[in-house]
Amino acid sequence: CHTYLSMSETSDKAQPGWRIPRACQECRKRKIKCNGLTPCKTCQLRNTPCIYRDYIRHRRKKNEYEELGERSLPRQGSPSGVPPSGQQRTASVMNDFPNSVSATHTASPSCRMQLYYGATSHFSLMQHIYRDLVSNPTSHPEPSGGVEEAGAGLDLFSFRRIFFGTPDFHESNKSPGKGDLSMMFLPYDLARLFLSRFLSSLYHLIPLRPKVYYEQCLDRLYNSSPADHLDAFTQAILLLAMASASLGTEHFAWGDVLFERVKASLAAFDDVNEQGRPNSTFLHLGSASRKALSAGLHKDVPHDVDQTPENIEERRVTFWSLYIYETWFCFHVGRPNSLSLKDAAIEYPQDPFIRLLVQLCKSITRSVNEIYGQRHDSLLHMWRVAKSIANDLRDHEAHLQQTLGLGLDDSIQAGSLGVRQIIFITLYYHTLLLTFRPFLIFRGHWQRERNIALNQSTTNVTNRPRETPPWLNEACNHAITAAQRILHHLCEASRVNNLVLELRYHGYFFGNSVFTLIYEFIHNPSVAPLYLPWVYASLQTLSTMRAGNPIASTISAVQTVLRNINPSYEWAPLLATTGDNFAPPGGTPVQRSLTPNRSHQPQLNNPAIPHNTSLGVRSGILTSPWNLPQVEKLENPETGGSAGSGDDLLDFTQSDMGWNFDFSTMDLDAFFSIHQSNNAPIL
Repeated sequence: CHTYLSMSETSDKAQPGWRIPRACQECRKRKIKCNGLTPCKTCQLRNTPCIYRDYIRHRRKKNEYEELGERSLPRQGSPSGVPPSGQQRTASVMNDFPNSVSATHTASPSCRMQLYYGATSHFSLMQHIYRDLVSNPTSHPEPSGGVEEAGAGLDLFSFRRIFFGTPDFHESNKSPGKGDLSMMFLPYDLARLFLSRFLSSLYHLIPLRPKVYYEQCLDRLYNSSPADHLDAFTQAILLLAMASASLGTEHFAWGDVLFERVKASLAAFDDVNEQGRPNSTFLHLGSASRKALSAGLHKDVPHDVDQTPENIEERRVTFWSLYIYETWFCFHVGRPNSLSLKDAAIEYPQDPFIRLLVQLCKSITRSVNEIYGQRHDSLLHMWRVAKSIANDLRDHEAHLQQTLGLGLDDSIQAGSLGVRQIIFITLYYHTLLLTFRPFLIFRGHWQRERNIALNQSTTNVTNRPRETPPWLNEACNHAITAAQRILHHLCEASRVNNLVLELRYHGYFFGNSVFTLIYEFIHNPSVAPLYLPWVYASLQTLSTMRAGNPIASTISAVQTVLRNINPSYEWAPLLATTGDNFAPPGGTPVQRSLTPNRSHQPQLNNPAIPHNTSLGVRSGILTSPWNLPQVEKLENPETGGSAGSGDDLLDFTQSDMGWNFDFSTMDLDAFFSIHQSNNAPIL
């Protein structure tokens, strides 16, 4: 069949060990032998269209795959300047899709900081959206190579402060060593309020001691005597608990005051001075993880050691709570985890909620390792792995019922029970979202390439697949439904439970889920009227939270993207206004300064994204977060009928799309790496 090959393909055939199969799409689908003619014998007999790939996939002989594995190349480009081999060219094309993002911030001429966020991070999805909004895929300038700078996207979305963690306005006047710390202490009534908030919410993530213990410590702190006073570490834990609980209230400035007091009292033990938010959390958790390993907290106390049952339980709660936080947060920022289950040789604590979250973290680890950390032969293979992870997640619903007496679809609860409910539900669905999000991004790129080809009259598009395989659509639907579930539960819980509304980390879940829906209707404008109510409901809920970052930056970023897609999509708050502030019922005023300066915003100029200026916001779209659309039942991937179940599924590889690489040489971190080859075109 070499007569059908171009000169370059004939040259490829001459390479030792290569076999060049030529089969039409119909024969590939039916898994029958094709004679390579046009039309082939099968299509001629069946009177079906005989379509061949634009790119012929090269396969090695079976005995050469081991040699290929032994010669696997590092992800970074060769420093020697030697032209890349075929496999290196494959990697460079995969690097065109930025998933791991990096940016540089110059605080002063002598202070230059670069930070990296990985494939599962919030910033990764925002970079995809930024590229789709402002890049022109018809022009392919030569990249500069090295690390791709994501700073332009951060500036467009006003997210640089969150990315690098620059201080808020009230932090610029802080001076930890200035003033009398004893005169900075908060009133007793506020202290009791903060502690009560903590014990009703965040306490459930690290229940080191019974609640009454903390209440007794607070009384001792305010009624101390020379003979009965708190030691430095107990006081630090108490103040940190109150500081974290204060952040969701109108007295949030006390959080930094208390934190600085703790830092001053434990200066000898503090080796991290970075002032950021997500990055600072990552550094503090990493430091705490290494200290825990150094102290042997990952090992149970030997039986011959004299330890009280309370101390043993406290060790177990400390380690497993740290493991939960470390796994959870590293998953969200896309960075490696410092704690591994294979190193843990300690019993689970008695607290059933901690046990529940530990089991959920095992599924999170599976998603990190098997979706984002492994090479996949094809996208279909990755879909099967994702289905298996989804099945594991589904098993946790029985554990939730046993622990809290609730199911995933039960009504939102009030009080402390509602906080635990929303913690589990957001983590559960966010894990599901990130497990299936690569399929959504892949489909978006495919739709983008297809639209480019359709807009170019000289391009022959007849040989490329025109319809997305059903299983790929189903995978994308799981990601979208998970995002809707998160938004539904957060909006409802924020309405009925003020403790949930005060947990400002929920802004991360809101932002990630909203941008997932936005990414979908960027590439498929016809679904915008279906998803805009979810976006507006989320913005409405965010606007009722206490003003300030990261909430203000999240609202601003969403508004910027909506305005760039279609000016009519921009959200108008349904709040009574008073001067420069919004006055939401029962909430603290939200500052109006949420919209960035439009004079510095690049407008949408991507011809690959269909424009539909007539598609404004429908008059019937609901913008109240308390009238959300119904969420479809999240079907178990194993039982979903639309995707098939066996070998009859048509595999969907990049070569089907005209891309010169295949999944057998990829893992997602390389597929979306920040390190680009010098000859890789920018999409």
